[in-house]
Amino acid sequence: MTWSNITSVEEISAAWLTALLSARRPSAQVTRFRVDKVIGGTATKVRLELEYDDQGRRLGLPPSLWLKAGFEAKSHTDHLRAVYLGEALFYRDLAAELDLGPPGAYGAFVDEASMQSYVLLEDLIPRHVAFGHATRPLTPEEAARVLELLAKLHARYWGGARLRSFDWLQGGGALIKSGVHDLTYGPEIWDRSAGLPRGRLMTGRMADRQEMHRIMQAVLAYDQAHAACLAHGDAQLMNLYFEPDGSPGLLDWQTVMFGHWAHDVTEFVVTALTIEDRRAAERDLVAGYVEALRRRGVPAPSHAEAWEEYGRHTAYTFHWALCQPEWQPEEVCLANAERACAAIADHDSLSRW
Repeated sequence: MTWSNITSVEEISAAWLTALLSARRPSAQVTRFRVDKVIGGTATKVRLELEYDDQGRRLGLPPSLWLKAGFEAKSHTDHLRAVYLGEALFYRDLAAELDLGPPGAYGAFVDEASMQSYVLLEDLIPRHVAFGHATRPLTPEEAARVLELLAKLHARYWGGARLRSFDWLQGGGALIKSGVHDLTYGPEIWDRSAGLPRGRLMTGRMADRQEMHRIMQAVLAYDQAHAACLAHGDAQLMNLYFEPDGSPGLLDWQTVMFGHWAHDVTEFVVTALTIEDRRAAERDLVAGYVEALRRRGVPAPSHAEAWEEYGRHTAYTFHWALCQPEWQPEEVCLANAERACAAIADHDSLSRW
């Protein structure tokens, strides 16, 4: 099957989808498809309704899948293509080794020369899952279940011996290699963000663009130097789903990396709870995460060390004040920015870098 890179939803064809499937289901063919819906964001998500030939039906290929790629005007930059590439490489090289549940990948294509990539993922809608959202914060009890999941992820490759064989995970993965954070802290995005409702949060040291950029770089450099595990890289509510029994799962692996456990834990706890619940429960939640690591036999940090790292890492969550409406809805950016800035103040984290 001849392969070609495409850059828009309109270019999707049955033959192209067959080629994308061919690495894992080489004998199955897509005979017909329909675009059901298209969701924008950092990446474009396309829900496809599919029909297959006899072999595809014998293999039990599902009637709907999600295609993730960069199909919007903003996507055609090296910054975002590097981010999309991270997720495709994760599904190509690592996802099958992790016992984290769905979504499974039915196809993952990577063209590192052109930095084009595509992932064809399981459709979770038939499973009746609930998708996380920043405007629906979790209870501390629900957050504890997610931290159990993060501990399971982090413990799987603790120490990083297996991860060092993948160059694309090193050095902060796509989060740093894409340069997206340096772009985010540039004058154009900073000034635009300051003019949005969340701009009222950018006070004191948080109003100093160069200082906040320096702190962000310091956090990421520290995490590279102290990398210990496979980190999701963007562990926030928009990247979570919940099964009908409440079991959580992780979505969106674009910024997966060999990194620091506190990157995930802090991002999640700060943004997933109301400010009041976070203040009341965060110490117990961090302690619970440490105990979950210990149950999995890894040399976890002490409770005091974990609390220190968590508090310092709240500084990184300021990036929500600069998240652009094209990447996440403004209501999401504002809710997370409010929670982040409150946590930064509570932990005096800017003075700790």
